[in-house]
Amino acid sequence: MPYLGMRATGPAFLQESALSSSSSIALAPMIAKLRLHAEVSDDDRDAILGLPYVFRSVDKPRSLIRNNRPEYCAIILKGFAFRHKTTRDGLRQIVSFHTPGQMVNIQQLFLKSFDHDIQAMTKCEVATIPTAALQHLALSRVSITMALVAQTMVESSIYRQLMLNVGRRDARARVAHLLCEFAVRLGDEGIAPGRAYYIPMTQQQIGDAVGLTSIHVNRVLRALINEGVLSKKGSEVRFLKWEKLQDIAGFNSRYLHIANLV
Repeated sequence: MPYLGMRATGPAFLQESALSSSSSIALAPMIAKLRLHAEVSDDDRDAILGLPYVFRSVDKPRSLIRNNRPEYCAIILKGFAFRHKTTRDGLRQIVSFHTPGQMVNIQQLFLKSFDHDIQAMTKCEVATIPTAALQHLALSRVSITMALVAQTMVESSIYRQLMLNVGRRDARARVAHLLCEFAVRLGDEGIAPGRAYYIPMTQQQIGDAVGLTSIHVNRVLRALINEGVLSKKGSEVRFLKWEKLQDIAGFNSRYLHIANLV
């Protein structure tokens, strides 16, 4: 994996565009995401912005991680992705969705191999940071280590909620809960009823996340629309009765650990 300012000698897909140090502000979404759950000082911010990285654009439905032993950590700068595993028969289970600022393979700081796939849900802009550089920064700054651990713990909390969603909620509550979660994660200022939210998940992807067929998901969405709970036009969703949607879902944002929403 080439460091910033060095000639790219790695795989061709990582040679698409190495950025100059003047473009390091591109890592700002990562800092904003870390600050949702931990204190990141200005010195920490500057250290993160100084990390070497390579920028690339990933079209859907391509994978963000290209091999099972990546030597880099990938940060989504723009766009949305999802993490999934498949059965031997090719059946897919989506286990999480990812928004701008998230490091999608933080496990590479601790584990050598990658055991699942992360796929672009929309066109994504990604920064790939050499694992060695990020490890060095984490070892030299305890506060950054704590921020990365906090992000990992929040992702674990979301996984637990997904297991509860699939295992114990009915179809209507599963879909409603996923919509509530995704909307809250798009911003930490709270939900504005009637405001348009860009939710790019297809009905198939929703189904693969909550254990339903796309036909069943379509029925649930139509029912919510007919009840005036939400409106939907393509990927644009408006929550007309936000409190009712939360009640249907049994949704409480506490597990997302966003300070001003807890």
